[in-house]
Amino acid sequence: MTQKDADQGADVAWRGHPWILPSVITVSVVAIVIALLLAWLELRFDVAGFPILSLPLILWTSLAIFLVWLIVLVRYLLLRASDTYVLRRNSLEVERGIASKRSQVLAATGFSDLQLTRTISGRILNVGDIVVRSDSGQELKLKAVHSPVKVSAMVREVMSTPTVRLAPESQAESKKDSSKTREGG
Repeated sequence: MTQKDADQGADVAWRGHPWILPSVITVSVVAIVIALLLAWLELRFDVAGFPILSLPLILWTSLAIFLVWLIVLVRYLLLRASDTYVLRRNSLEVERGIASKRSQVLAATGFSDLQLTRTISGRILNVGDIVVRSDSGQELKLKAVHSPVKVSAMVREVMSTPTVRLAPESQAESKKDSSKTREGG
């Protein structure tokens, strides 16, 4: 680890990705319930064995539910893999993308507003969305954040704390020296 990496690590207050586990579990449970319900209905009305392209209807139904579940699961996995959130001592960065990355950074000096959105299920599962707005109208959306109340408090604290920038000592001394020469001495 280089000194630069250590400095950047010390600068990071929080790092996260979208928390997809509750959504994946919910979608899986719903898929299983629908599959069982449709299988029961097909068996109850004695159409489960009805052949379509030489395969029974119950197999086609199960395959269709599995494919829909898989597509939804891949969507959540891509969201998790593509989004990274980094809260630093003086900025918030949202990086999106897998093959090509797009990074948005909001400096603490430009912070304007923070909005936390949690649905009923989000409150139960402790997940929510955080939208951070800047003075210039830029919006950063952090989707599916785990412990959103805690994270939004951290973001609010970092973004609303005033920062003071000091010039390095060598620059400050050179400014003093140049002002003395202009004054004549």
